[in-house]
Amino acid sequence: MRPRAKFWLETETGEYLMGPRTLRLLEAVHAEGSLKAAARSAGFSYRSAWARVKRVEAALGFKLIESYSGGEGGGRSRLTPAALEFVRRYRSFLEESERGLLRVFADIFPDRKK
Repeated sequence: MRPRAKFWLETETGEYLMGPRTLRLLEAVHAEGSLKAAARSAGFSYRSAWARVKRVEAALGFKLIESYSGGEGGGRSRLTPAALEFVRRYRSFLEESERGLLRVFADIFPDRKK
């Protein structure tokens, strides 16, 4: 037996902002250098990935992605410095939340099977 939880972010008014899937999309943009490739690897269509990014940007009040078009190899995208910091902090929040969840679970269910 083990605990499972999913953490996401909401706006101040309680509207869904983003969760682990959007985080994976942003991390994939950073790794791939392309929103199109990141969308594919995170399970989004390009159109829905772009819409998601724009919605999150509007809610946060800063740009997440800088895109550069054209050139011989095509365009590229990268996370803005603000986005990199946001992604780092959100990832840390998720990891620390999971560690805390496991500590509480172990305290409440000390006799669980491993």
